[in-house]
Amino acid sequence: MKKTLYTVLTGSVLLFAGCDSGFEELNKDPNAVTADRFNPAYLFTTGQYNTAKGDEVNSLNYAEPFVQHMASLSNVGIFDFQGDKYVYHKANNEALWKATYNANAGSSKLIEDVITLSKDKPQYHNLYHMARIWKTVIYHRLTDMYGDVPYFEANQGYYQQIYKPKYDAQKDIYAHMLAELEDATAKLNAQQPLFGTADIGYAGDIPKWKRFGYSMMLRLGMRLSKVDPAAAESWVRKAYAGGVFASIEDNLLIRGADKVGTQEVLTNGQSWLLSVSQRSPGKIAKTFFDFMKSHNDPRLKHTVAVYTDPTNVATKNTDPAVQKGMPNGLDRITLPNDPSYNPNTPGQEHQFSGVNRDVFGKLDGPRMLLTYAEVQLLLAEAALRGWVAGDAAQFYRNGVTGAMKSLQQYDASATITDAEITAYLTTNPFVGVADREKALEQINSEYWVATFLNGYESYANVRRSGYPKLTPINYPDNETGGTYPRRLRYPDDEPVLNADHYNAAVARQGADTYKTRVWWDKP
Repeated sequence: MKKTLYTVLTGSVLLFAGCDSGFEELNKDPNAVTADRFNPAYLFTTGQYNTAKGDEVNSLNYAEPFVQHMASLSNVGIFDFQGDKYVYHKANNEALWKATYNANAGSSKLIEDVITLSKDKPQYHNLYHMARIWKTVIYHRLTDMYGDVPYFEANQGYYQQIYKPKYDAQKDIYAHMLAELEDATAKLNAQQPLFGTADIGYAGDIPKWKRFGYSMMLRLGMRLSKVDPAAAESWVRKAYAGGVFASIEDNLLIRGADKVGTQEVLTNGQSWLLSVSQRSPGKIAKTFFDFMKSHNDPRLKHTVAVYTDPTNVATKNTDPAVQKGMPNGLDRITLPNDPSYNPNTPGQEHQFSGVNRDVFGKLDGPRMLLTYAEVQLLLAEAALRGWVAGDAAQFYRNGVTGAMKSLQQYDASATITDAEITAYLTTNPFVGVADREKALEQINSEYWVATFLNGYESYANVRRSGYPKLTPINYPDNETGGTYPRRLRYPDDEPVLNADHYNAAVARQGADTYKTRVWWDKP
């Protein structure tokens, strides 16, 4: 018996020894998703979506009131619209940073993964270059809001074991983004796989992607107009020659996917804030309202509405006679003493116009990231500077027309007729090129109107151009001493978690305050 058992065991050992080389293959799960088998297009969709989701409190609560599109009675310690009075709120100040760098679902992390997993793989040719272009959308907003940020070493914890990335100078980030746009846009190829189902921006339409890439190049090139005019001109010329947006059909927008709000994560986050969680505090700023009203702007009637009870949509009133903007810098104590306040009007502070939620508060509505109107107005300025061939007046008319036509992409009820647009342009014609400063003010004021609810871009262009000229707010405990804010602070944990690189950035850029200018923001 013992001999028999010994023989069996010996045979088993020999059998396994002979098959040992095949164990590795036998133990592989044929259904496992490994790096060599994973389709990075799956990450691209989420990366695009997360670029327009998760950061909205930063754009809405800081950038929009910074440019006086929005106003609020909120002050220190309140959870919304802190930009109205330049006061600090940790979570909202850090929202864009966290949404960008989040280790699991941050927009930059997802796009970086797409770039890494698709590089040098012919089947992902277009996806790779699309991701490179999309990366510039993510990072130009981030660096414009904070200044120097981790860029070249960001999101490399897994790939290169870099857990404390250095902060890169904004100058170097811009140079790389522009070079990436030039190379990636030129290499897009309509004869290669298109990834239409993964692309929620343009459904894999390569001609549109090319116009998008060159339009981004135009935006970033114009950002350099004061800090490096020669480089700005060179990049603007390249962008224009490459071919930029041709109509509002090229607008880059990301829509929410849940129109009833069953799953908040699938809604337009900005609309969610305006329609659900922050429907009470935010009002249309008097600066913005008065500009549109004084210009008899047909967009105004679609933009504003009074909700005397913001929790009850039935109290909506669009009568032009009752609409008015709220002055920036007021609180509930100072409001009753302001000439704009009528104590006999229903709604108390809700007598002021808010955002028309039927247009701009749709949960499946678009978040605009780059538009034909912006492109045409930037070209108007470029033509004025002699950087591109073309008629600045025609670019201006195209820009205004595009901005007005784009409202219908929010909701069909906001369609502005050709007759209304013609009337506006007749009443507000281009001032001409003889007085350059007057022309710059007109073009960039229209840009300010065209970028309503795209707070990042509006705030960046106001700083770059100096127009419109906004009166700073001096409120107790504000972060700037009553001067206009130039950036946001870095997150509070950065001096602890990434101390050496944080300190190097502060030493290079300037104090970590709202008063420090970013590289391209020159007086």
